[in-house]
Amino acid sequence: MDAHGDDGRNARRKFLTRSATLVAAGVALPALPVLARKLSGEAAVASAGMATANPLRRANVHGSDRFLAIQNMRLAVKTMLALPPEDPRNWYRQAMIHVLDCPHGNAWFFPWHRGYLYWFERIVRKLSFNPAFVLPYWDWTSAPDMPPSFFGEFQGDQLDIESPGYIHDFPTFDRTFRRPMEAFWGSLTQNRRRQLELRGMANFEAFWAVVQDYFNRGTRRQLSFFNRQLTGDALEAVSRTTLVNALAPTDFNEFGGSLIAYHSGMDGEPGMVEAQPHNLVHRAIGGYMGNFIAASDPMFWLHHANVDRLWDVWMERQGLVAQNGPPAWRNEPFLFFCDEDGRAIDGTAGDYVSSSGLGYSFEATAPIATAPSRPPNAAWAARFPCQLQSTNLAINGSVTASVEPGKAASDAFAENCQTAILIDLDRPQDEQAWRFKVEIKVDNSSFSSKHGGYTAFFGSMGAEGSSMRHRGQLKIGIANGMSQCLAESGNGPHRFTVTVRAERVGNGSPTEVLKVYGVTLISV
Repeated sequence: MDAHGDDGRNARRKFLTRSATLVAAGVALPALPVLARKLSGEAAVASAGMATANPLRRANVHGSDRFLAIQNMRLAVKTMLALPPEDPRNWYRQAMIHVLDCPHGNAWFFPWHRGYLYWFERIVRKLSFNPAFVLPYWDWTSAPDMPPSFFGEFQGDQLDIESPGYIHDFPTFDRTFRRPMEAFWGSLTQNRRRQLELRGMANFEAFWAVVQDYFNRGTRRQLSFFNRQLTGDALEAVSRTTLVNALAPTDFNEFGGSLIAYHSGMDGEPGMVEAQPHNLVHRAIGGYMGNFIAASDPMFWLHHANVDRLWDVWMERQGLVAQNGPPAWRNEPFLFFCDEDGRAIDGTAGDYVSSSGLGYSFEATAPIATAPSRPPNAAWAARFPCQLQSTNLAINGSVTASVEPGKAASDAFAENCQTAILIDLDRPQDEQAWRFKVEIKVDNSSFSSKHGGYTAFFGSMGAEGSSMRHRGQLKIGIANGMSQCLAESGNGPHRFTVTVRAERVGNGSPTEVLKVYGVTLISV
């Protein structure tokens, strides 16, 4: 079996079949292996020697190498927390990169975070004198409990964010990091300033207000040593059923997010991996992990290493070595990473498309089933806009919409072919207080609505109460609920009612009313 659950013969057969299909369609396949281009920051992302030698293996933090993986991670955190705040490799300075530049809700989510993890690993290798360091990953599907080491299993363990070195109040953070960050801001090139303006950060004070707002929302985890298990919506989001749905699309923009004007835009369409397991695990852990200062928590790096692994799983299933998308996707600038010597890196999305080209692979873990094949002679993927009966959504309220996708789609859903609901709506000002639930029902039937799934927004670039207002989209896989509906109602065609509910999370009582702009049923 390979690292993602396919036996070697099956994986090779899928690669050859997919490759032949792409070549026949006139698509240029990437070479094997794909090597990232040399960056202008005087450091190549990878060398031919690294790519062709045995890659370093990212270990499952619950797997056979868990003790070594945790020890390496502990050393990484300790080393970077000890660096002065003026050093861009400092633990919190690295976390600020995520605040400054991370993409969410669009097609650059996967390559940007792959690059972020890649440079983090290189920094740790140099600082720790450990050339074999790689991040472990947390396979929350197979083991949905955080390792006890991250909750002070040993006294003073800096995998625990309550240990010395972490900062939990903004006045202390301000005293420590304002001047170094102001100096960093003053050194920015025109191109980097332009990227920050696109993100709504026209000057340092605007950026610093966002950082303060993140601290004000809380930095301490919701999970604890005696409560380490994902539960409820997060447990459902990381389930194999959810991942079968999320990995089903064969088109990258359906899987990984839509191509929009630039990577800091948050009004694009996310993939299901981002909108469900990614977002809801962030929300379940809480504290730093609840917003864009998430990389201050060591669990961020393990969480995203697993998200990165799922991109590899998807590419392997398509028979691809790396993504070979349009120039508008490949050439998008990523300008805020730094290398192991603290030097700024000018790169693009196309530099971060191949894990083998970057010199790493993943320890094998429990396989994820492949979705059922879609019926032939139909337009897949297919989108069916729903007719909204209402547009205003408040906490504890709902909006409903109806749709008739036709017989071919109904029959496909009955066979458990994968499907999703896309919701286009206002992003809440306090997104941590909201959770969204989808239900599906066959109209004019005596059967009850079936549960579709949960999702939530993660992160906002404007401080709460600011004039910045974002419109966003969420995607929820509903294949299981849809097939349950049709098991009861029989063959189609059918008309369906989709209900989107807003539920309160935590102790907040948000009073704002969100506008829902559209609901779409997608057969992926």
